[in-house]
Amino acid sequence: MSKLPKVFISEPINSKGTEILEGKVNMVLAPDTTKETAMALIADADAAILRATTIFDKDVIEKGANLKIIARTGVGMDNVDMKFAGEHGIYVCNTPGTNDTTVAEHAVAMILALSKQVIFMDKAVRKQRWHERFSLNQIDIKEKKIGIIGYGKTGRATAKFCKCLGMIVTAYDPFIAHEGLDVNFSDDLETIFKDSDFVSVHCPATPLTHKFISDQYLNIMKPKAYLINTSRGDLVDEQALVNALSENKIAGAALDVFKEEPMNAGNPLLKFSNVVLSPHVAGSTKESNERIAIAAAQAVIDALNGRQPSNICNLQYFPATENMLNEKNVHH
Repeated sequence: MSKLPKVFISEPINSKGTEILEGKVNMVLAPDTTKETAMALIADADAAILRATTIFDKDVIEKGANLKIIARTGVGMDNVDMKFAGEHGIYVCNTPGTNDTTVAEHAVAMILALSKQVIFMDKAVRKQRWHERFSLNQIDIKEKKIGIIGYGKTGRATAKFCKCLGMIVTAYDPFIAHEGLDVNFSDDLETIFKDSDFVSVHCPATPLTHKFISDQYLNIMKPKAYLINTSRGDLVDEQALVNALSENKIAGAALDVFKEEPMNAGNPLLKFSNVVLSPHVAGSTKESNERIAIAAAQAVIDALNGRQPSNICNLQYFPATENMLNEKNVHH
C-alpha cells in the first residue's frame, strides 16, 4: 500500500473540506501558527492549506522540498511568497468568490453599528444608563455618501447592499475598467475621503497600498465621517488613525483587520468607544467557511493527482517552459 501524501494545515478548516481529503491524504494540523512550527512540519509535506495568520515566506517554502501546492483559504495572498513558490514550480491558489458577499455583509453591519450606535447603546442598557436614548448621536444612513475604495467582487457586493439602504455610492479603483458598471466612479482619492460620510476599504495588501490610508487622507475626512476596514490591516497607518480619533478629526471607525494580529492588549485603538472592532472574522460564517474549505481541499486534491487546480495566483513566476504549458492548459 502506497504512502498517503502529507497535507500541512495551518489552522482548522471546516469539516466539509476535511471530508474531501479524508482517506486520500495524511492531514497534519499545526498546533500553532508560528513560523517555527510551519518550518518544522512542512519538511516532508506535499501540500499546504493556509489561513491568514501563518506566514509562508521563502524560509518556510524552502523547507518544503516536496510541496506541489499551497492553497490559501480566502483571497488575500500577503502571507505567501508567491514568486519564490512559482520559481520552484509550486502552485499558490486562493478561493475567490467564496466569501465576498460575506465580507460585504460584515462591512454593512459595521456601518449600521456605527450609525445606530449599537455597541454604545447595548452597554448603556446593561449599565442602567437609560438616559442615553436621548443622546441622539445616532444617524440615518439613507442618502448618506459612502466611498468604496477597491471595486472588486467584495467592493461591488458592498456597494449593492449600500444602494439597497438608500446610500449614495461612489467608487474608486484605478485598476479596473469603469465602463458598464452601475456606480459612480471618482478618479480622485482625495475627493472620496473629503466628500464621504463613510469610507469602506476593499483593497489587497500590496507595496502600493501599504499604509496608504494615512494622515494625508484621514485629516481631510468630515468630522462626522467614519472609516471601515474589512480588507487588510496593512492598508491603514494605525498611528495616524489613533491620532485622528484622539483629535476628533473623524467620528469613528470600524475595523476587522489590524497591523498586528492577534491585537496586542496595549493597542491604543482599544480605548476608543467610537471604534467597533472584530477579530478578522468578516469573511467567516458557517456557510462561507464551508465553501472556502471545499475549494481549498479540491485544489489540493487536483494538484496531488496531476491536475491543474483552479484559481492559481502565481503562474507568471513559473519557469518559462512549464508556464507555457500551464497557460495552454488554462485556455483549453
